[in-house]
Order: sequence, then C-alpha cells, then structure tokens
Amino acid sequence: MDSLLPYLLADYLVVAAVIVLMFRRMAFWHPLTAYLFFHVYSFTYRATKLTTGSVAPLYTGIANAEVITPDEINRALLWADVGLVMFALAAWFAHLRFDAQAERPTVRRVLNPNIAKTLGVLCLPVGLYFFYALKSGFLELEVGGASTGYLQSIALWPIGIIGLLVFTFGFRWYLVVIGGLFLGGVAFQGYHRFMLVLPLLFFAAYYLQSRRLRWPTWPILVAAIVVGLIFPRLKYIGQAVQFGDTQEAIAQVGESFNFFSKEKEESSGEDFLDQYAGALSLADSNNRHFYGSTYLAIVTLPVPRAWWPNKPGLADHLQEISTSGRNYAQEGRIITYLAESYLNFGYAGLFLIPALMGYVLTAYCLHATLGPMRRLGRYVYLVVFMALVQTFRDGLLSIFVFTIVHNMPMLFALVLHLVPGLADKSLDRPAADPLAGEEEEEIAQEEARRLRGPEGQNR
Repeated sequence: MDSLLPYLLADYLVVAAVIVLMFRRMAFWHPLTAYLFFHVYSFTYRATKLTTGSVAPLYTGIANAEVITPDEINRALLWADVGLVMFALAAWFAHLRFDAQAERPTVRRVLNPNIAKTLGVLCLPVGLYFFYALKSGFLELEVGGASTGYLQSIALWPIGIIGLLVFTFGFRWYLVVIGGLFLGGVAFQGYHRFMLVLPLLFFAAYYLQSRRLRWPTWPILVAAIVVGLIFPRLKYIGQAVQFGDTQEAIAQVGESFNFFSKEKEESSGEDFLDQYAGALSLADSNNRHFYGSTYLAIVTLPVPRAWWPNKPGLADHLQEISTSGRNYAQEGRIITYLAESYLNFGYAGLFLIPALMGYVLTAYCLHATLGPMRRLGRYVYLVVFMALVQTFRDGLLSIFVFTIVHNMPMLFALVLHLVPGLADKSLDRPAADPLAGEEEEEIAQEEARRLRGPEGQNR
C-alpha cells in the first residue's frame, strides 16, 4: 500500500506533536494517555503494517466479501488524526480552565471505609460463587433466559469489590491473594479477556497515584510488556487449559514470545483500522444519519430481552448498515467510537464528539485526581479510566457498560455515599496551601500505626 505512506507519515507527525505539546500535562491515568494508546495501537500500528505489506487488508481472500480498499484506509486514517487533534485540543483547553480555578478550595466526598467493608462482605462471596459456578458449569443457564445477563454480571462483582477494597485499604496481603486467584481464573477461562486487563489498569493507576508517580516504573513496564505479548493468545491458552491440554497451553505461551513466528503474526494482528474504514463506507451507503439515536439503547439495557424480545440493542445500527459483502452485524465487527460518531452526525461528529470527550473526561480527571487519595470522586474516576480504551474501541455506550453493568459494586458504593449521613464531605485546600497535605499525612500515620499492631501503638 504505497499510497498509504503520506497519510502514515502525517499520522506520525500528529502523534509526535500531541505527545510533545501535552506530555507535561499528562500522566498514566490521563484520558489523553488512554486515547493515544488507543490511536497508536488501533490505527498507527496497523497502518504501518499495511504500508510495509506484512498484513493484508480486511476480507482479503474471503469469498463474496468486499476487501477494504487503500482509499478507504487513507480516508479513515486522515479522520482518525482529526479526532486525535480535536481530543488533544479539548484536553488542553480543559487544563487551561482548570488551572485558573485550581487555587480554590473544593468540596469533595470522603470515601467511607465502613461502606467498602460492608460491600466487600456482602458482594465478594456472592460474586465469587457465581463466577466459579458458571465457570464450572454448576449453573447451566438457558441461552436468552431472563436471568442469564444478570447472573453473568454478578459473576463480575469480584473485579469491582477487590478494586474498591484495594483503593480503600491498600494492597493488603489477603486482598492481593483473593485478587490474584480471581484474575488467575479469569486469565484461563478462554473468553472475556477484558476482565483481566481492565483491573490491571485500575491497580496500576491506583499504585502510581498512591506513590505520587505520574508514569509506570520499570517493573510495571516489564510486566505490561509480558501481558501484552501473551494477551493476543490468551483466549487460545485459556481454551487449551479448559480442555486439559497442558502441552498446547505451554506451546501457546512459548509462541507468544516467538517474535519471528509467522503464525504469531497472523493470529495477533488487530484490524480495527480496517473495520473502522469499512464502517465509514457502510455509513455512506446507508444514506442517512442516526442523530444520536444509537446512544438511546442504554435506557433499555436493564430490561431482559426475554421480557421485551424486540427491545433496542446496543448494536442495532450495525444491522442496518451491514451488507452481504461486509456483514458487520453477523461477524461481530467493531467500528470504533469515531465511525459511530460519523454514523450519527456525519463529518461534524468527527469534530464534535472527540472534542466533547476530550474536554469532559479531562476536566473530570483533573477535578477527581487532585487532593487527598481517599476521595469518592478519585475512586469513581479510576473505574472510568480503566474502561476508556474499551470505550474508544467499542463506542460511547461502553463507558456505561463497563463502569456500571460490569462493575456494579462501584454503583453500589456511589449510591450509598450519596445517602445523607453515610459519608462526610471535606473542603480540600488547593495544592499550594501549606495545610493541603495535613489530612494525607494523618491518614498515612494512622495506616502505619495499624500495620505495626498493638506493640507499635504502645511505644
């Protein structure tokens, strides 16, 4: 794809410019960091492989399918760069507005440890039971049954509960053990790989914030590289474990670290750029815009489909735009939030939606992550942060699906903290105030005394 080279070089320049201009304001948990990772992994990396000819466009060699053309790839990459620029500009503007108000005291709701303990006692055993019951086949659910989706959501409760307890009490050994066992079970289940990656993002962001670090340390980076190498084959490793084929599982793990394997190249290649490019063309062929109606499905999401067979689905728009040559609905393709924006509002959506997301998410991040650690807003933001890459990839509704449906303990904690009398409010001083760090120091001293035990307290 020689015609892609100018667009790829322009993409390199845009990515480099955003990093250079915004790096001083960014951190690991910043929305722009998540967006850059999404853009580079989904678009820049794939475009580089297409340009060098190491991979073929989507649908190549598939009978009766319409191969994604170079012109479609060029167009998609160009508008992906526009989306990145708009997101970054909006984030920069949010920083300017926040910096002007950062010297004012802010009222924040304090995270109540008793609420976290209560939710842990109530939700963790229930969630672990349903996770292992469903995983082992002890509970066999009828496909499409009214209770299926709810029970599968309950099986995800341990993710949210461990995150809440770690945020509240730190990396206590018993929380690490329970979380490690659960994530180990998730890693080898053979599906839903996000259940492993999203909690790791949450824990990494919490650890860095608690240590006042903006970027991951070398051990975290090495661990991230290992997970990144294994992740594309994690589904196959899990399936081998499920069938008791230990040799195949070991072979798949070894193949993950074989950088010259042709099989690895074929199995691990992600074609999100191709899917996004094809979706833009499908939206054109549909010859109409949805004007935000694709987002309304979140209203009917809690209603079981068994009770409302014709209720709107989260991906109904894919059924409408799919063709026989590119049947996105049947194939389960993703179109990214950019193509979703174009499908709703045309080219205006490729300017407005990234700008809106960049401003709102950055403003929320700055408000939530300034001040003492033990704040409800900071915890809720970290839950949102770990779902951002999934949101950019799958569409805006994913931010609700992965933070509320798949992390209901966060919703429980939020609702309980809003009940009058259950959680205190704090007037947090600005960072420049000499007394701004007093509360954090008192909390740190309290934690140190607790860890030393009665003997240390009596000294």
